[in-house]
Amino acid sequence: MAYDKKYKKRAIEYHEEGNTVRKTAQTFKISPNTLNTWLKQYREKGDFINKSKGHRKAKINEEALLDYYEKNPDAYQYEAAEYFNVTPSAVCIALKRFKITRKKKQNGTKNKILKK
Repeated sequence: MAYDKKYKKRAIEYHEEGNTVRKTAQTFKISPNTLNTWLKQYREKGDFINKSKGHRKAKINEEALLDYYEKNPDAYQYEAAEYFNVTPSAVCIALKRFKITRKKKQNGTKNKILKK
């Protein structure tokens, strides 16, 4: 769980008022280890390092993706992910974002790449 910087600062101030780590942790309903991590970050850097929120978008170009699937029509998403150095879910998201569908034929012929 990511905590707000103001919340972390209040916990540190409460601790610096003379309260123990255990009492501060109980008051703010956090783990003593979490409080010790915050104290260490605050003493070393004078600020807090927040974990990134959300995911960054994969940088897959639409033309490059279309070109890849034209050259490799039977490629799986995990293979495309290795080629673009992203996760398979990033390829899936990119395909949805660019409205690209891939239909497999029943008789075993090559895939078709359709742009909606």
